[in-house]
Amino acid sequence: MGRYRRTVSFPNPPSPNPRPAAKAGFHVRSASLPCGRSHPLIPQLREEVDELRAWNRARAGPGLGPIVTGLARLKGVLDSLDDVLQLPLTQDSLSSKTDVVERLLEDFLRFVDVYGIFRASILGLKQEVSAAQIALRRKDDSRLGLYIKTQKKIASEVGKLISAIGPVPEQPQVAPTTLPDYDDELGQVIRDVHRLTALVSEAVFGSVAGSFGPGRRPGWASFGLGRKVRKEEQGVIIGEVESLLELRKMNKGEKKRMNEEEEMRMKVLKEMQELEDCMGEMERESERVFRSLISTRVSLLNILTHA
Repeated sequence: MGRYRRTVSFPNPPSPNPRPAAKAGFHVRSASLPCGRSHPLIPQLREEVDELRAWNRARAGPGLGPIVTGLARLKGVLDSLDDVLQLPLTQDSLSSKTDVVERLLEDFLRFVDVYGIFRASILGLKQEVSAAQIALRRKDDSRLGLYIKTQKKIASEVGKLISAIGPVPEQPQVAPTTLPDYDDELGQVIRDVHRLTALVSEAVFGSVAGSFGPGRRPGWASFGLGRKVRKEEQGVIIGEVESLLELRKMNKGEKKRMNEEEEMRMKVLKEMQELEDCMGEMERESERVFRSLISTRVSLLNILTHA
């Protein structure tokens, strides 16, 4: 079977003599789908789900580079699920399972709310990074201190979003044997998308909270920011900013150390610029995930209202 990429294909209209067509479909499909009611979008979605699951297992540490990739892949999976939900075959299958659709609607509403808060937090963090660069150029130490406090506050808010996601659904949420043929395949892939949305969201929020807040040292290797800092318990940028402030106090106007201070200031400025660029990418990807979640929920709501 060829691969179909991001286009919605609707089933062909019934032929005048459907019985021979069904028989021909039976010969080319596996024995696990005896009625031949599968659709090419299902294997495509399954492939994207497997890729997202592999990303979730392989991501290393709380670094933000892989997180941007994870958000992009999550958006692709949600878009493919939305395509599947548009199929008349899917709508016929789910129209008789209103209890399942209602639970999905509640869970996806929670995802939408959480990503709405996350987008606002990322935007606030990006603005603080931009303002801190200005303060650092002007050597406004009081503004830099406020930047550090704001980072920790935002990190705390993002960390709380993990609990707002709710419990991650268990793998065997519904026994596959209760759904025949296409229903079985559809039900399994929907459960996988549901579960991965929760898992990936936890990874995203945890990495952001760990990278900017106290308690964990972030992994900045993918952004060229990995270096030993004076305060291991804080984020790299925060640690270097505080080190710079302490260096200024220690210098007390001594010219012999001005070059050292300036060199550190330029390094931190460069890292802040890279951080701001990263926040921009994360803001765009979280916006796309947010819109995909809304679109998927609208499709589920349409199925429920026409059931």
